[in-house]
Amino acid sequence: MSKLKTHIILNPASAGGKTRLRSEQLLRLIDDRFGYSYSLHTTRGQLDATSSAAEAIQQGCELVVAIGGDGTIHEVVNGFFSNGHLINPHSKLGIINCGTGHGFAQSLGLPHSIESQVELLNSGRSRPVDVGKVTYQSDRGETCCRYFVNECQLGIGASVVERVQGNHKRLGGSLAFGLGVLEAIFRHKSQRMTLILDQKETISGPLTGIVIANGAFTGGGMNLAPTARVDDGTLKVLVMHDLSLTQRLWNFPKIYFGTHLSSSLFSYHETRSITLCSDEQVFVEADGERLGRTPCAIEVIPSAIEVQSVSLNGE
Repeated sequence: MSKLKTHIILNPASAGGKTRLRSEQLLRLIDDRFGYSYSLHTTRGQLDATSSAAEAIQQGCELVVAIGGDGTIHEVVNGFFSNGHLINPHSKLGIINCGTGHGFAQSLGLPHSIESQVELLNSGRSRPVDVGKVTYQSDRGETCCRYFVNECQLGIGASVVERVQGNHKRLGGSLAFGLGVLEAIFRHKSQRMTLILDQKETISGPLTGIVIANGAFTGGGMNLAPTARVDDGTLKVLVMHDLSLTQRLWNFPKIYFGTHLSSSLFSYHETRSITLCSDEQVFVEADGERLGRTPCAIEVIPSAIEVQSVSLNGE
């Protein structure tokens, strides 16, 4: 561990600003456990973590540690890529999760306590994980590309993210996402979409939402894709068909326990690529960050990044 060139990216705005209050404690903990020098960057705004990660990797950094939530991890991961390729395939990702969204940390099986996460990071164990690539339209009509590690959603999931980011983030993970889900249940309208899985199977109709999952859990602890694994080379697709308000209220609590798949109102698929389009304005989010809108195309990149702080439920 001591031979690694390490760069730490800390997002003080994560967890609704609570990370800023505990940043000194976090860095002391890192100093105590690691006992070696590292570079530190404190983010100042959107996509700052991406540029910091890219610069560090270009300068030979071997381990980039993201301190924050799903959004921070998302930005850091995008800094590993340039022009569609990894800048350095040997650079590793480290995670200390303390943000509003903790879906990826939960999908990885990371312990809840920060102390245990630092210990796991310091152990030197690592494992390759898959990454999703999504191509979409920006609000200005430009074709853009981003990478995600945990999930990408359209429809009601993107609506939840917008509500969390806009109003509830300061409340913390489960409560913030719980309120976002509750509001979206009442206000989000189903939209007509068409999706094609692996260029073979077509699903079309009014849909409440679509989840393209690399990991099993999303922000707030929702177990939307119970069989998803971050290292199996596939994406799991959860299609929420046209749910009425009553059906939403009855079925949505089940997503926290992963028991919703028994309902015929949901369909569940495995794929390596998916294309989505709509005549309506359907928004796209990934890892808890709003990106843009359809049309979009998504594919999995197997074993794309080596993650150092990875437990995968102790395996």
